Amino acid sequence: MRRAAHQVTVYERSDFCGEVGAAISCASNGGKWLHEWGIDMEKTKPVILKSLIKHRWNDGEVFETLAFDGYEKHFGVPYYNFHRKDIHSSLYDAATNVNRDGTPAQIVLNHEAVEIDYETCSVTFENGKTVSGDIILAADGIRSRTKPQLGITPVFEKADSSCIRVLYDSEKAKQLGLLDFASNDAIEFWGTNENKIVMSPCENGRTVCCLCFYKCSEKSYNTFNRKVSLERLLEVLPDLDPQLCQIFKECGYEIKEWGLYIHEPLPYFFKASKSGKKGVALVGDAAHPMMPDQAQGAVSAIEDAGCLGEVFSKEHDLSVEESLMIYELVRKERVTKIQDASLRARRNLNERMGWNKDLANPHKLSLVEVCGYDMKDHIKQAVKLIKQKQFVTYSAEQFVHILS
Repeated sequence: MRRAAHQVTVYERSDFCGEVGAAISCASNGGKWLHEWGIDMEKTKPVILKSLIKHRWNDGEVFETLAFDGYEKHFGVPYYNFHRKDIHSSLYDAATNVNRDGTPAQIVLNHEAVEIDYETCSVTFENGKTVSGDIILAADGIRSRTKPQLGITPVFEKADSSCIRVLYDSEKAKQLGLLDFASNDAIEFWGTNENKIVMSPCENGRTVCCLCFYKCSEKSYNTFNRKVSLERLLEVLPDLDPQLCQIFKECGYEIKEWGLYIHEPLPYFFKASKSGKKGVALVGDAAHPMMPDQAQGAVSAIEDAGCLGEVFSKEHDLSVEESLMIYELVRKERVTKIQDASLRARRNLNERMGWNKDLANPHKLSLVEVCGYDMKDHIKQAVKLIKQKQFVTYSAEQFVHILS
């Protein structure tokens, strides 16, 4: 939004202290926006993922390696893996640096929004402060307080699995003579029908992030970012590769757990004022929470930001309501597909993306379909219809079909 010549203030609920965070997987459909925004990729300390390595659960033996040959050549951007704090720092700098295009964004910490009014486009915070503007972009996560105030009642249920995240220092592992997974520049995978582990390096290979998914029938289990013990981690992963267990025992830290929830797609992503000159829109997990099994959660949020920057640019000269209408129509169709695919992949290991479209399974997403997506062209088609007023004669579902 800054690059599109808008005055931006970000109100952040936290103080950015204390949370280390996990790795952020960033496929090319997110990476190309980072390039376009001029993010200093070297400062993000990325690992470029080059393959998927599959291990047997019990002994860790490799039984299949799928190389990402031609990935960057085909999609124009490599498959990045970041540490959360590094990509966050780089985005923060891009938003606030005085030497970049547009007016630097203002970042205000320790302001948690409690009341949002889309008619007046105002926000009231826990500390009693109230601010207003022309557009509110609510990126307040899965537990969004904004959704109910837009008339949306989220529909979700506890999944039958949970995830424990553990980080480890690759240098320490090497010093102890343990296996060196970081140097593979790969997604390492151990999987059974009920449990699976997805491991990937970040921070120039210094840190390795392991996401350990396990079957959990406790429907009332409601946890988010809760510290758990090493014993708990090993308990829920029976008969796991002893070499991996040893790494967890000797080097593991930041062992935290979160429950997984299945969210139904939202009916809409925005509400505009009666005048059409103001509006509130949901962004990221607030709009489309999804299972982590296709590694598209963070990337979808990046795409949201790219879409908003485009529809609110001077190039298209649209009203607030028209811009938010295009944002919803373009994004809702795509992220709903990815939500569905991520849920199927949680239940079926064979649902992971293949390179090309699987004609025998038309609902299965392909790398070409996801990573090669041209959102700018999609937006241009929508803008053309908006300006021709053709959208008036169609339902939202018909309009989405036309744009497809």
